[in-house]
This record gives sequence, structure tokens and C-alpha cells, in this order.
Amino acid sequence: MIGSGLRVGVDVGGTFTKAVAVDGRTLELQALAAVPTTHEAAEGVSEGVGLALRKLLAELGPARSGVTLVSFSTTQAMNALLEGDVARVGVVGIGTAPDLRPARKRTKVGEVKLAPGRALATEHEFLDATHGLTEAEVDAALERLAEAGCTAVAVSGAFAVDAPAYERLVAERALARGLPACAGHELTGSYGLETRTVSAAINACILPVVERAAALVARALAGAGLDVPLLVLRGDGGAMGVDAFRRQPSFTVGSGPAAGVAAALHELGISEGIVVECGGTSSNVSVVKRGRAVLRTLRVMGRPTCIRSIDSWVVGAAGGSLARLGRRGIAEVGPRSAHIAGLPYASFAPEEAFDGAELELIAPRAGDPDAYAVVRTRTGERYALTTTCAANALGLVPAHAYAEGSRAAALAAFQPLARRLRTTPEAAARKVLDGAVARIAEAVAEAARQNELDPAVPVVALGGAGAALVPEVARALGRPYVLPRHAEVLSSIGAALSLVRAEVTRSAVGELEPLGLAHEAERACVSLGAAPATVTVETSFEPLEGVVRAVATGAVALETGAAGREPPPEPARLQAAAEALALDESLLSLLARTEYYSVYSENGSGRVAVVDPLGAVPVAENARSVFAADGEDFLRRLAHEVGESSRNLGVATMLPRVVVVCGSRILDLSEARRAEDIVDAARRAVAAYESPAIALLAR
Repeated sequence: MIGSGLRVGVDVGGTFTKAVAVDGRTLELQALAAVPTTHEAAEGVSEGVGLALRKLLAELGPARSGVTLVSFSTTQAMNALLEGDVARVGVVGIGTAPDLRPARKRTKVGEVKLAPGRALATEHEFLDATHGLTEAEVDAALERLAEAGCTAVAVSGAFAVDAPAYERLVAERALARGLPACAGHELTGSYGLETRTVSAAINACILPVVERAAALVARALAGAGLDVPLLVLRGDGGAMGVDAFRRQPSFTVGSGPAAGVAAALHELGISEGIVVECGGTSSNVSVVKRGRAVLRTLRVMGRPTCIRSIDSWVVGAAGGSLARLGRRGIAEVGPRSAHIAGLPYASFAPEEAFDGAELELIAPRAGDPDAYAVVRTRTGERYALTTTCAANALGLVPAHAYAEGSRAAALAAFQPLARRLRTTPEAAARKVLDGAVARIAEAVAEAARQNELDPAVPVVALGGAGAALVPEVARALGRPYVLPRHAEVLSSIGAALSLVRAEVTRSAVGELEPLGLAHEAERACVSLGAAPATVTVETSFEPLEGVVRAVATGAVALETGAAGREPPPEPARLQAAAEALALDESLLSLLARTEYYSVYSENGSGRVAVVDPLGAVPVAENARSVFAADGEDFLRRLAHEVGESSRNLGVATMLPRVVVVCGSRILDLSEARRAEDIVDAARRAVAAYESPAIALLAR
């Protein structure tokens, strides 16, 4: 249901860049290629993308002409934040009387901690727009920020989600000065000025590095001879074009784990599972519950943002992790890896290379202690003693797995470490392996605890080191273990299968309704298998061609079996709703239907399920109230129901959780601070569609 032709997926990991070609009709893998991720190359990771694509196309041969789409998942945004590879950001706050003081306070975010030892530095300028803004005022503020060393700009104005003109003005003036810029209203339509400001600052700080990468990746695709659409997987499982990636790179935080979870859902059809993707440097732990990926709103060192992504735990232990020695033996395994140290794995070398080898302690990076264990051969070559090497030494890697190396070579390589630890090579390897396994198992246990998963829920192994490490993690926790086909490249397959694109063009002669054209592209994207809530549409006028173009991008639902699903008949939708709510079908009735969604409820209230065109269930709630209406009638009823469901606590008012279904959109308005904010957000959504809107007020 995701379209015919070959779909290419590229996963840019910390250690390897992997590319696959998948048949869009049969969902079968046709070709694959993997190359080391080119962090140190002149053109960065995009050089590896080009290498992987050229290798894949050579593998495909004449079949390469059937490629219809290229998609990729990337850890670049996440890595930039974790490593502090970010720009100094100038934050321009905007306010009007009588709210100048709170607006100034809430847009001055100071230093934003990104990770332990890593922070985003910001400078603040505030503009009083009570009587309007002039370009001269804006330019003066931007000049002061540039003089303070800012190389990117974030713009955040009070109530700009309703009136973004001033935010746009500042962003346009910044871009005219050559400063990458983003505005808060571009990232979210939700209220909450401080959260929008933090989100805009985080997005802005990675704009320069992503701008360079996007240009290089586009050149890599052209160099590989692929003149096809390029899509990027978002962290929430949605999709974006390259232009949107340039403007909103923070939305790709969690892109790598999202690709892995998408593949596990499509390939295995699991209803519940803990997905562990083990790369070379880090491992990601994500959760599938009731057939859907668990999402969350990203918090950066405790500060909330408006960025949605896969709920994942990132662990600095994986297949390439090195052991750091202390006074009494092994002190820690990871986060430094063979990749960071620039060393090959010992288990992939010939056994004779380690005759007479010696243990050596190194510092993988400047500032690290000289305490990480590697081996040096008689000819002076160094090899890493990784957790993958340890698993090979213990005979734990399945035959023909991506991580399979030489057991004899691994045992010989561990001999020098065994002498240092006064034990056997097998016992030394076990200590290294257990050090990494313990760290990953801790994250898996925490994910299971937070999501209340039964002990029978399996651990799913993905990534190149998945077959080496995840079985031991499952054994340590007493959980079953699943190793899917093509586990080492399943994230690339997930990227290939998940993303959907549709394009509609019309001659610009005569009158055209851009909104109608956008809706047409949106419908086409959904008909190709995209979950409606993931679809975004961009329209543009092409003066040379004399056409207006609408491009819709979306993604297959992060739900079991969604990639191969056909539109179900009405009884199947009702059944899907009943299963999601754990109710008998006879207790449910159809409350309302939009162009995209069917909403079923239990006697007009109680438990409610929203079912999309392919039978996926994006919302299943126990609602206090649920109703459907058109236009102004809907807005009046919504205002009344929100008022009736709110609780006055004296110093504050507790609002109900409100979800609005309108057209293809599902709006979760639970973060609104005022009843008026909920109604205003709903008004903007209702204005874009003629079909009825549905509101759920959750208990």
C-alpha cells in the first residue's frame, strides 16, 4: 500500500552508513550496501551517503532505473546536541503592552544545558512591538547579536502563533544578513512562550551544521545519479522534505530510533516489544506498546520543548565499546568506542596477527585518560578489544550474523588483557561483555518499568551488534529475545518503507485555490499509505514552468503491519476500535466521520477510538465528553465543554486534556494554559477544512 517501484533507505549511524533498496510492492529487500560513516571526511557524513548509494546502485545494476524515492534517517541533530557542536544563538523576544514584562522574562532563556558538560549559549534582545516594528529596529538588534558572536537567530514573540508577522519580519531580516534563523511559530502552534523560545533556540543552534549537511547530501545524490525525491524521517515517525529539514532539523531528533521501530513494526508485526538497536558507539532502546510506538515530548536536560519523538533511551555502550581499566580491573565499558579511537576490531583480523601482542592503554580522544584497553601487535598495529570481539571470543554470535568474526582471533587478542587481569581470555572477554550488557539492560529495565510491560514482552535486536549483545541483555533480564531478518540494516529498511510523497501541479493560468490544491496533495499522500496526522504540505509557484506545485510528505503509521495494509471495510474499522479499547464491538457506535477519520464511542461518551483510513488507531481515550459539530457551532460547544470540565483550584485553573480531530489533523491541546488558547487553536484548524470537527475531553 506504499506505492510501487524501488525505495532506497539510508541510515546514517555513528559507525556505519547503510543503504538498502526495497520493493515497494512486496516489501522485500533487493540490495544492500554499508560503508563506514565518514565523520572526518572533508564533506562530513554526506560523503559516506554518496559512497553507500554508489555501492548500492552498482549492486542493483540495470534495476537502478526503478528507484522512485530515497529516504534517510539521521542522528546528526541528536549528535550535534549531545556533543555540543552547536552555534551561539541570538534570541530575539517580541512583546506588546501590557504584557511586556512577562514576555521579556519568558524569552530570556540564558544558557540551555544540552547534555552533561555541554550547553547552548544564548544572547538576548527584546523588541517592544506595541506600536509596530521597523526594519531599522530589527536590524539594530541583529547587529548587536552578531557583534556578540551569534551565528544563528531564534525569534519568539508573545501570541505569535496567532499573529506571526513580527516573527517573520525578524527572521527575514536575519536571513538577509546571512544568519540562519527560525521562528517559534514555525515549530508549533501551541501556546507557552518559554517552551516555544527554548524549542526555537535548540532548533536554531543546529541550523548551520544541518544547512551544510543538507547541501552536501543533495550533491551526493546528484553524484550518485539519482534524480528522485529525497525525504527525511522525523523523530516522531513523520516525514519531511530536504527544505523542511533545513528549517526544522530539531524534528529529526530520534530519527534513527524511529526508523528502527518502524522496521520492527512492519517486519515482525509485534504488538508489544522493547526494541534495542546496537550500533558501534551507542545503543537505542525504544518501546512498542499495543501495536504502536511510544512517543514523548522531548525534554532537554529537564527543560520541556515542543519537539515530539520516539521515546528512547540512548546508552553509551554498543558493539564497538572499549573497556576502561581502573586499579582493580575493568572500571567501565564505553562510552568510547573503536570508531572514536579509529581502530579496527580484533575479531575481524587474522589470528596470527596477535602472536606476541601486548596490552596497551590509550586515550581515544584528547582529554581522556590513558586507560582504554587495546592490543598492539609485534608490527606496531593497534586493534580494539570491543564488546563484539568479546561476544565472538565466547562463541555467542550466531553464524552468518553481521557481527560474526573469528573466535580464534578474538581469544588470541584477549590474551594480553587476561594476563593483566590475571584470568583466562574467556573470563576477560566475559568481563568486557558483561560491562556493556549491564548498561544496556539497565535502560531496557527502566523502559519496561515506565511502560508497565509484562516480563513476557520480548527484546528485539537491531543493528550490526544486535545479534552479539541483545541476546545477553535478554538473558540477564529473563526476557524472550527476537532477531529479525536483516537485523543489521533494518533501520534502513524502515526508512525506505516508512516515507510517502505525493505531488500535484496545476497550471497557474486563471484562478487557483492553494488550499484546495494542498488538500488534493494531502489526499493523494494518504491514499499511498501515509497516516493522515503525519502529512505536511508545501505549495510553491514555479514561474518558469507557469505552475503551482503542492508537495505532500508523510509516513506510514508507526503501528504493526501498517506498511502492507489496504484500506479496510467499515466492519474492520469498528473491530480495530474495539480491540484498541478492549471492548465488545456491540458497545461501540460511529459518532462521526471526517474525510480521513472514523470516530467510535461508547454510548456517546466513555471510551473513544479514532480510526484512520488504513485501520490504524492513533487515539484511544477514556473521555469525559466527546462531540462532533460544524464550524462556529463546534467552537461554541467546545468553549462550553472546556468551561464545564475545568476545575478552579483557587490559585490556578486545571483544564481538561482536549484532543481535536479535524480533517487530517489530530491536535493534542493538553499543554494549553487557558481555555481561550484551546478554542483559538481549534478555530485555526476548523478554518482549514469543511468537514465536521470532533472534540474529545479526556478524564
